[in-house]
Amino acid sequence: MANASASSPINPHFFQPLLPGFQSYLNIPMAFYSKHIKGTTDEGNANAGDKAVVKLRSDASDLTWEVKMDGRRLTQGWQEFTTSHDLRVGDIVIFRHDGDLLFHVTTFGPSCCEIQYDDVFHKSSDSDLEMNQETREAVSPSDKSCFVARVTPTNLRKDSLFLPRGFSRSNGLTNRECEIILLNEYEKPWTASLIYYKTTGDVYIRTGWRRFCRENRKRVNSLSTFKLVQAGTKPVLQLCSSMHNRDCLRASSSRSQERFLTLTLTLRKSKLCLPGKFVWLNGIENARKITLVDRYGVKRTTSLRPDNNYGAMRMGKEWREFCEANGVKAGESFTLELIKEEGETATHLLKFCTKV
Repeated sequence: MANASASSPINPHFFQPLLPGFQSYLNIPMAFYSKHIKGTTDEGNANAGDKAVVKLRSDASDLTWEVKMDGRRLTQGWQEFTTSHDLRVGDIVIFRHDGDLLFHVTTFGPSCCEIQYDDVFHKSSDSDLEMNQETREAVSPSDKSCFVARVTPTNLRKDSLFLPRGFSRSNGLTNRECEIILLNEYEKPWTASLIYYKTTGDVYIRTGWRRFCRENRKRVNSLSTFKLVQAGTKPVLQLCSSMHNRDCLRASSSRSQERFLTLTLTLRKSKLCLPGKFVWLNGIENARKITLVDRYGVKRTTSLRPDNNYGAMRMGKEWREFCEANGVKAGESFTLELIKEEGETATHLLKFCTKV
């Protein structure tokens, strides 16, 4: 595996491109290992018997991942880190050594641009409740053939996707276990397993979900709409087009709910974004400006520009002054209402409502 390293007197770095098979382990470059790790206390104890444990952190999360180090190879725990960050072949990871076997990891895509994550990860729970929040019915009560799924670190790690109860019951997917076919937009098939849990009445797709997401480039936090196109002994679910996704999402949300958005001002983030779902539902994906209205009625026009491949829009620097005027501090959440002004030069306003 090709590698390189760069260092400074305070925080030495190394980087690695991710090649096929990277999920199993990652090698620390020999030069970096010899200069900054070999001979340390923890590493020395590892040679005596127990393997050393390194800690990995990233700007995408407040979590710390513990990964075992066998020699200069990162092994147990590394796959969980790669799954949580939805890393793929062709991505690049940069490790900054902060001392005491603690590394800060920055992830880059094949274009050498830093990967942006829509939401900060939180500690995953093994409860069914968390898994059940990843999907929901997608359309009006008269049509039970669709549901919306969100790709999450949890369902990728578990290779499991919960199917909404209403969807499962309406389409006869309960009380049975069988193969299920997942089709992408171009009707290419992937085989998975349909699993029913009698004690809870829940239905899951297992053993095939992770592969479907990876091979169709579905990153963490992306939303997808699936439609049941065939029932019978071997059900078939097809991924809908991006335009159909938006139509289904709009049909499943009331207009009053679409207008309101709650954001949290975080300490780490130097940007404030409108989530892709909110942008799609309100049809503002082509907007390049939006007006912020604070609690005193003062208007500030700020720019909008795409932030990632999933439709999120980043606001210009005016959001900082807007938050300050509304008394919003780091760690606090606040609600905004989207208002469309009528007239020849119709614009969209985001009006401050209240702190949460």
